[in-house]
Amino acid sequence: MSIKTEHDSKRTIDVEREMALIEKGQQLAGHFPNEEALGRARRILEGTLSPEDARAELAAKHGFPLRQR
Repeated sequence: MSIKTEHDSKRTIDVEREMALIEKGQQLAGHFPNEEALGRARRILEGTLSPEDARAELAAKHGFPLRQR
């Protein structure tokens, strides 16, 4: 079952398809993302997490200072 989400740009994306592309792209690059990382990507695609908040989560998790963009 695919989930379609409408973003600020008013375009609709198929979250499941985009997740498959993200996961396969990472695998082809030799990376194997864990469930936490994939969940973070999903939340960004669904619009429930902003990219800035995702960066803050990673900075907090790994103890790095959050760089301002």
